[in-house]
Amino acid sequence: MKLMRSFLRPLVNSSLEKVNYTLSPKEKKKVDFYYPLFNQIVNIENYLCLKGRYASKAEAKRMAIISAMATLYDDLIDEENFEKEQYHAIVDKTMAIESITPKIKLIFELDNQLRKIWNPTYEFINALKLAIEWQVSSKQQLKASISLHEILSISEKKCGNSSLLWASVLDEDWTAEEKAFIYQSGMVGQLVNDLFDAFKDREDGVYTFVTKVSDINKAKEIFIAACVKLNQSILHTNATKPKKEKTIQRLACIHAFAMVALEHLENTNKKYGMPWDISKASRAELVTDMAFLKNKLKLVKQSIFLAKL
Repeated sequence: MKLMRSFLRPLVNSSLEKVNYTLSPKEKKKVDFYYPLFNQIVNIENYLCLKGRYASKAEAKRMAIISAMATLYDDLIDEENFEKEQYHAIVDKTMAIESITPKIKLIFELDNQLRKIWNPTYEFINALKLAIEWQVSSKQQLKASISLHEILSISEKKCGNSSLLWASVLDEDWTAEEKAFIYQSGMVGQLVNDLFDAFKDREDGVYTFVTKVSDINKAKEIFIAACVKLNQSILHTNATKPKKEKTIQRLACIHAFAMVALEHLENTNKKYGMPWDISKASRAELVTDMAFLKNKLKLVKQSIFLAKL
């Protein structure tokens, strides 16, 4: 948190002034605090747990800037109807001058700041382009005709490749087994997000695996199977047993939020009967409130359950 306030926020402010652009208060919090902090705690620190270390200051700084840029790319994908080649042109800074919007100028300026402290690798650039491509593909989830299989495939590739992008920022030579773990952690993270954002996604017209299952128990099966695969991928790495166990336990504490959400949605499913129809449920029946003590206690129980899978 200190790094976000002392390093990233001033850097973003100076970049905004330089390109003469203003973000809304909500956008700015996402760019210079929430998303970079999330990537630091939930992504890279989990990957490095398997290595038995924390991110260095240099790694954390470059990760903060890249996270801010990634948030802006996400906004562009939501706001513009670009083809993947146009996003690649932004990455390569070869976009036609007349097509450069203020938000793209901000991405360019943040990239300039990044290059002052780190020389982006070939692996990172390729990983960034691939992650953007799959983020663009996820717009298919706005179509009601999309199938459950298609949603799960997009979720896996979109978030798996995003996770590999974050890993490429770190000073590590990841083995194939470690990359498999990092990739699968992205998939599980997306399922957690879908379960917690069930109401928001419904209101935004986004179709997720929560929307498409005929029974919430099926959603639970999908999630647990993904967690089993994640734990197995960690066990298949060459890390020491204590490091593997610590990584599994750390991830279980995060992913347990989804189990609490699933229980809440199961109660909603029972209320309305089969087949599951998310359109019938109220906001309170879809939103899992972690402020309740009972849900906090469930979180501990579910963390232990997931760690033992």
